[in-house]
Amino acid sequence: MKDSCFFGKRIKELREENNLLQRQMAYSLDIDTPLYSKIERGDRRAKKEQVAVMAKLFDVEEKELMTLWLAS
Repeated sequence: MKDSCFFGKRIKELREENNLLQRQMAYSLDIDTPLYSKIERGDRRAKKEQVAVMAKLFDVEEKELMTLWLAS
């Protein structure tokens, strides 16, 4: 189990709650879908700027996602 899976698990939950596809998220973050998938699985770390974009997209507190991101 990777440390970053807390962040990945949360963004996957938020993405599904918002009925978004991985490719839609990848497009919004200006990355390719396989890279976004790796971020969700915890195989890659998101960039700090991407965390802020995700918070806006999901309409959640940036601090919540940033805390999980920093913990990973």
